[in-house]
Amino acid sequence: MKRLLLPLLCLSTSFALTAGDLDMANKIRTEGFYNSHVMDTLEHLTDNIGPRLTGSPQMLEANNWTKQQLEKWGLKNAYLDPFEFGRGWSHDLASIDMVSPRNVTLHGIPVAWTPGTNGRVVGELVFFDAVTEAELQSYKGKLNGKFLMMGEPKKIGEPKMPVFKRYDSKSLSKLKEFPVGRFASHQSSFTADRKDGSMRSYKFRKVLNKFLVEEKVAGAIYSSSRQGGIVSTWGKTHRVGNTYPIPAIVIEAEHYAMLSRMMGHGKTPKVALNIKAQFHDKDRNAYNTIAEIPGTDSDPEIVMVGGHLDSWHASGGAVDNGAGVAVSMEAMRILKALDVKPKRTIRIALWAGEEQGLHGSKAYVEEHFATRPKPESAQERKLPSYLWHSKGWPIQPKGDWEKFSVYFNMDGGSGRFRGIFTEGNVATKPIFSKWFGPYSDLSTGTITNKSDNYTDHESFDNVGLPGFQFIQDKLDYFTRLHHSHLDSFDHVVEDDLKQASVIMAAFLYNAAMADERMPRKPMPVGPTARQQRKIDQKVEKARRKRERNASRAIDTERYNRD
Repeated sequence: MKRLLLPLLCLSTSFALTAGDLDMANKIRTEGFYNSHVMDTLEHLTDNIGPRLTGSPQMLEANNWTKQQLEKWGLKNAYLDPFEFGRGWSHDLASIDMVSPRNVTLHGIPVAWTPGTNGRVVGELVFFDAVTEAELQSYKGKLNGKFLMMGEPKKIGEPKMPVFKRYDSKSLSKLKEFPVGRFASHQSSFTADRKDGSMRSYKFRKVLNKFLVEEKVAGAIYSSSRQGGIVSTWGKTHRVGNTYPIPAIVIEAEHYAMLSRMMGHGKTPKVALNIKAQFHDKDRNAYNTIAEIPGTDSDPEIVMVGGHLDSWHASGGAVDNGAGVAVSMEAMRILKALDVKPKRTIRIALWAGEEQGLHGSKAYVEEHFATRPKPESAQERKLPSYLWHSKGWPIQPKGDWEKFSVYFNMDGGSGRFRGIFTEGNVATKPIFSKWFGPYSDLSTGTITNKSDNYTDHESFDNVGLPGFQFIQDKLDYFTRLHHSHLDSFDHVVEDDLKQASVIMAAFLYNAAMADERMPRKPMPVGPTARQQRKIDQKVEKARRKRERNASRAIDTERYNRD
């Protein structure tokens, strides 16, 4: 039994905190709590620069400002890391009014990567529910100068409660439970499950775009996904040659429901839409901001920290993800102010294109650490990567693969750190437990082997490199702020950002000074032929069920309208 425990004990000892590490913990706390710059950084990003849509002039301004600020604090090798993205886009103003049967000012925000109106345009509303090429024909010759209501109104029900929430001991304890059944195949089944429906949607969108131009449609109106006057924003494709051809706007769910009721009672409301928007095609690259504190080893390994610098265009992007950017920058500032001399290089990366699919972090990982095979077909390579038939196996390590130790990410709003997700890397659990020790008065230090998906640490984890996201109090992140016009500096909790900055700085320091690099999970591999058959069978069964349900829903809606 002792022989079985020895490797784990040795691993734990390698990452134990020394007296010097504990002394540094005191210094980190003092600098982070009594000389904090985190709110100053965030205020400049949100109030002075504002929304940072990838490819927009504001995003490039944020790239340059963060680079300059990191250099000002003494970080080295700062640069803007380019990757191919597509068209840039920004808007200067937008207004929408109902002008008949009465005058009402509506609240709306343009859909990103859609054109402006070239002045104020007035037109009647038409309900539009075509989902196939055949159904488009019923609208032929009827849409000239019309505004399309895109889909059924959202049902306005009881609001979610509570709006603002912190973790309690019960919810943190439940978070530790590991879902064994989903672990082995969730990534492969998730990817496969999207492909069939996504390909059909992709092909239909191209036909629809052409149809909208031919029919001279004035614009499209969408309902916000939230109620209570909150406008949730999003964007159409930024890919060159595929951008949406008509102006589009998202309005409050309540306003959309009112217009729908009027149409249901036989009225034909008219709206006036005015959007001033422009594409930016001079530079089709986007940029990550990179800087570092060089390691002192002769050939130093790499510890990384970051969050996505881009936001959506309706707000200052304070919690999504100005908070993560400000904390990552503050952690680097703390370490530089303390004049640390790390063995490993500590590198910060502020990503672009996260909101459109982790583009910046994926490009960086592919450039420096690992690649997956791309399709041999040139035609297939023109498609978005999620539509590739190629499996992307095996993973091919690149130059800095062996030198990489760990990446820490923050992208969960402004809530304080309550622990960390290990992404199934159980060997890190005793390490993180020790590292949370000097901060037990600040955080419960909950460690779960579950994963937290859909942000930039995935780009590392998906190729077998240690990438981690912290457990954060949710506050009102998902209920009100996430991707909405309310995501402003006013909703950020200052004490929580200071706490997160201190713990982030500590984890970076400990990772950079440890005797060994962070342990890794086994290299990800594709499913076996047997596993893939089972996945494909489940996908096909789910696809047929979706088609049956969609067909029934369309028939029911049309029957009710008739």
